[in-house]
Amino acid sequence: MTNGSSPESLAGGMPPGPEFRERTRGPFRRMAYVLAVTSFGAGLPTPLYATYQQQFGFSSTVLAEVFATYTLGVLLTMFLLAPQIDLVGTRPVLYVGMVLTALSGVVFIFSTNAPMLAAARLVSGLAVGATTSTATVAMTHREPRADQHHVARVAVGANFGGVACGIFLGGVSVALLPDPRHEVFLFLIAASLLGILAIRISPPHPHPERGRGARIERVSVPRGIRGPFWVAVGGLMACYAIYGFFASLAPTAVEHAMRVSGSLAAVFVAVMFASAALVQMFLGKLRDRNALLLGLPLLAASLVLFVLALPFASIPLMLLAGTLMGIGVGCVYMGSVTLVDRVTPESMGGEVLSGFYVAGYLALAVPTLGLGLVADSLGVVASGSIFGLALGAFVILTYFATRRTPLPPGGEGRPLPTSWGAT
Repeated sequence: MTNGSSPESLAGGMPPGPEFRERTRGPFRRMAYVLAVTSFGAGLPTPLYATYQQQFGFSSTVLAEVFATYTLGVLLTMFLLAPQIDLVGTRPVLYVGMVLTALSGVVFIFSTNAPMLAAARLVSGLAVGATTSTATVAMTHREPRADQHHVARVAVGANFGGVACGIFLGGVSVALLPDPRHEVFLFLIAASLLGILAIRISPPHPHPERGRGARIERVSVPRGIRGPFWVAVGGLMACYAIYGFFASLAPTAVEHAMRVSGSLAAVFVAVMFASAALVQMFLGKLRDRNALLLGLPLLAASLVLFVLALPFASIPLMLLAGTLMGIGVGCVYMGSVTLVDRVTPESMGGEVLSGFYVAGYLALAVPTLGLGLVADSLGVVASGSIFGLALGAFVILTYFATRRTPLPPGGEGRPLPTSWGAT
């Protein structure tokens, strides 16, 4: 399910030699950097939300609505802009993604109320939707050994790692900078400018389908793969629900429950995303059903630890919960995407993956909105406990569904999908 030529085809049908690998290694890393920049921008505002609430005087429900506008932005460019890479190539779309990322930083700097914050989050989502799948396609074209699983691992690591770095830097800025609401986004603007330079100095790659007309991605799932598809969707929804909660309301819940500063609460959230990124390095060969069967129990256990850590105000327990949760998310995310790819017919890759990610992004937005309403009534700590219990039950059901759903054999050699949208 990849677009464009493989390194073998560029090398004249022969396996790529050392000279070709050396020539493509730099561009591959630069495309991974571009991918990470948009995720970095998505995570950067997370530690600032409590500050925004205090200064602008809005409720947890409004905060959840501000965060949810991100999903709208992602879906718009994922369906309308990213599919045009067959028409214009990857570079123009990546340039748009970097400009949008920088623009989101500018809008955050000048935000004085909740609607402006929502506009900034919308622009950030537009950037992610334009860049994520496009940068991964560009990485696929430049992978030195034509190793599609390596592309997948690096793409997932760049996504989660970018979010972790953004949250960590945001937390440090809240603790150390005199006016973090403005100064921290200068880092994002600078990173975006470096991303534009990275695209500029990377040689363009030809697209064999270039010249096709503009199109809008559609959603379709063949009847024969709906069982495995919904198992994979269950895993993805669990990961995205965790992302939605931990990138919006969780830092405030941890801050109130643990009686720690907002910057320390952000560190806990960053640990979770960093663990999800690092697991790609150490468990990179784990995929498909095996990854789900390992990751889902870890997720369930980590959610139990998270729920226990809140009333006991245990920082060690909370850090343990965050670390296990990150490992679980990393395994489940990789397992879900590799599973849906393995069972999807080559000719329907785009349609199936579009439906897959629509379900994921709805899981990112809808539970967050519901938790915002609960937080206004019962408080953010209670909403965190409710989230942990409800999602834990869903994860357990997904685990048993994974064990009971028959899957077709083989398929481990298939290329992995290029539409990675972790954030």
